[in-house]
Amino acid sequence: METTNVFDKNLQADTRLIINQGGTSSSKTWSILQILLLHAIKRDNLVISVVSETLPHIKRGAMRDFKIMLQNEGVYDESNHDRTNNAFYFGTSFIEFFGADSEDKVRGPRRDILFLNECNNIKQSTFDQLEVRTKERIFLDYNPVHEFWVHELMSYRDDYTYIHSTYRDNDLLDERIIKSIEQRKHVENWWRVYGKGEVGQLEGVVFNNWQQVDGFPDNCKWVIHGLDFGYTNDPTALIKLGYYDGALYIDEMLYLTGLTNSEIGNFIKNHDISQVIADSAEPKSIEEIYRQGVNIRGAEKGKDSIMYGINLLQEYPMLIIKRSTNLIKELRNYSWQTDKEGKTINKPIDMYNHGLDGIRYAAMYQLGRKQQFVWA
Repeated sequence: METTNVFDKNLQADTRLIINQGGTSSSKTWSILQILLLHAIKRDNLVISVVSETLPHIKRGAMRDFKIMLQNEGVYDESNHDRTNNAFYFGTSFIEFFGADSEDKVRGPRRDILFLNECNNIKQSTFDQLEVRTKERIFLDYNPVHEFWVHELMSYRDDYTYIHSTYRDNDLLDERIIKSIEQRKHVENWWRVYGKGEVGQLEGVVFNNWQQVDGFPDNCKWVIHGLDFGYTNDPTALIKLGYYDGALYIDEMLYLTGLTNSEIGNFIKNHDISQVIADSAEPKSIEEIYRQGVNIRGAEKGKDSIMYGINLLQEYPMLIIKRSTNLIKELRNYSWQTDKEGKTINKPIDMYNHGLDGIRYAAMYQLGRKQQFVWA
């Protein structure tokens, strides 16, 4: 088992609360999962809970990482993986994964060890319910986007170990990821939070008109899909957009790097998608996918089209399907730029916008076609 400095610090901590604040790729989550695995293997009758904001979020995050870890260590056993209850068994001990939005789980059975993953997205009242049902210790990790209840908690409790980490604490990190992180040093608040692992300022986010919901309605007035191309560093994002009862329902269908046009076309055809509006900056990709038999066309672009699309989306409630974890992360981080004096300007950052661009393309086509807009 290869470990990092973050692993060692968490392993040596002997307090009830072990608080991990850090930047991106610092190995916080992976290190804590390694420690939980060691406990489950070495001890009997142990109950360990790993909790994140929703079940889809934890399935695509910590739970997927944990399964990869087991496979890497050669200890994954399909017969010990309870897919119904999202748990992994090790003799008489087990590690369960569930979302903080599951009231019966939060207020239900007790446990020995708790891990709150990305706890800045979890309410303090949820933490309180989980803590009083946890016998031994509690691990918490988060990117410090802004101050929240954990920072207040550290002001009046003394039963915690605070561990600060950055990507530089991860000796196993790929050099390509290091380069990708360091290329963003010029984005001041992003670098503060995700590069240096320091508490950022809660800047003005672009969209406040959204919330999470469980599912997509079956009887939408219309449904259309938006596609933003990516490849090596940026993901290809395919987003489903539907209109029902005055609101926009939005679902993340695809969000992956390294996809070829052929693979994108096959995905669209296999999911019975009738119409796609794509980034018109890539006409060759659009043509190749069109030749596969996909109903795809380029989005209209022009002067101020980004702001036009943003203003259009701000007119409707946006209901995001809970499984759309990457899109939810974008919505939480997509913010307005600031000038040299730190004042907000009417221009969004060019980050956290792959899925949002897909939404924008589809919305401008479906909602903006009959509205007057002068394209340059």
